[in-house]
Amino acid sequence: VFWSSPTSGVTPTNIGIGILYRLEDTQDVWLEGNRNTVNYNPDVIIVGTATGFEKKRFLVQFESIPAACTSIKWAQLYVYFAYSNRPSWLTPKQAPDLSRTLQVHQVLVQWSESQATSVYRQTSPALLPWSQPYLALDGTDAVWYPQDSFTMSQQPSSYIPFDVTEASRNWLKGDPNNGLLVWATNENDQGTDLRFFSRRQQSGTPPFINVVCSY
Repeated sequence: VFWSSPTSGVTPTNIGIGILYRLEDTQDVWLEGNRNTVNYNPDVIIVGTATGFEKKRFLVQFESIPAACTSIKWAQLYVYFAYSNRPSWLTPKQAPDLSRTLQVHQVLVQWSESQATSVYRQTSPALLPWSQPYLALDGTDAVWYPQDSFTMSQQPSSYIPFDVTEASRNWLKGDPNNGLLVWATNENDQGTDLRFFSRRQQSGTPPFINVVCSY
């Protein structure tokens, strides 16, 4: 799978099969309970449930697809898996490493990185709740079916790819670009949670989307 090195801005690159654009992460946040988490642990975005804590999902949004792109061949989301987190006071038996299947859904409503919680997508100037906590996957907050899935099991730290071609084509056709939701299908099973680097982490491995457009 072809992925581009970090660049600044949406710069076209001819890769022989089309024009590659790298879309940078413009906002991301993980959802847990009634608090906004962006300043709690700004370096990561999280999915799953660590033993003794509430479940977590994350939202991520990207730059717009350039107008020069008129037809998309494929689009791939990359999020960098950092580590599995076990609360330090618990044993592996109390908080086991779980295999978790992650799914990605196109988000249909606006949200604010600095305000979103599991209950609200925006708290100012108006209080706007999700249709149900953590987003309803029924065509209201997010598209009901996933764009793609990936099963994590003893995964080394690396970029994890998801096919988001359909969502990207929808944005190109005029759907509002409200980003993507990532969650684990067994998110209610307690064990370790999965932590990915956010755009605020200084490692140079933020989330991004590669879009390949036709010539």
